[in-house]
Amino acid sequence: MDKKKVTIIITAALLVALTSCVLAVEVFDEAIFSQIPYSYTSYTSVPASKAGEGSLGGYYTIEGRGRDFRFSIVLPGAENFDTHEVNGTRICYNESGLRGTGHIDHIDVTWDTIYSLLRGDLKSAMFRTPLRGHYRMTCAAWDGGGNFSNDGRNFRGDFRINGAMTFFGGNFTLRPENGRIVLSADYIYHPQGKPWEARRVKKDFNM
Repeated sequence: MDKKKVTIIITAALLVALTSCVLAVEVFDEAIFSQIPYSYTSYTSVPASKAGEGSLGGYYTIEGRGRDFRFSIVLPGAENFDTHEVNGTRICYNESGLRGTGHIDHIDVTWDTIYSLLRGDLKSAMFRTPLRGHYRMTCAAWDGGGNFSNDGRNFRGDFRINGAMTFFGGNFTLRPENGRIVLSADYIYHPQGKPWEARRVKKDFNM
């Protein structure tokens, strides 16, 4: 066997070995990630939309294990506060709050991801790990859902809310800022079946 063939065979063997090692590490990371439970609770607030209007405050919780998670947002008193009104209809929030479930369809698990989760630092894990997924949510008389993705630099998503009387839909971005998470939303809302009456809103929510 000539030297050229030997070199090709050795190179191929090294590539196979290297690929196997990389895949083994990724599978190992994924196996660890799938077993780590996580939980995060923090304050959230909805700022006033106009002068003279009050703001809302409450809390949200994210809990999960591996790729599956659930979340809730509770804003005490929000059921008595008309945050959005279109021809007399409203978003239909009640005291039980907003609840939802989600699934991570793809994630690039790293040792930094695992280390952050083991330390209970879900926020760092979420913003430093490339991922994408989807979620569903319900509240009072409506349901909705959307998608989310993080490319390692930008965390973006979209949402749709179908209420008994009102439709909401748009995009959002998440970013860490001064120790908290800021959700910047850009969306429209209108009475069901009347998209020509849509209004556009750009608003930041503190989380």
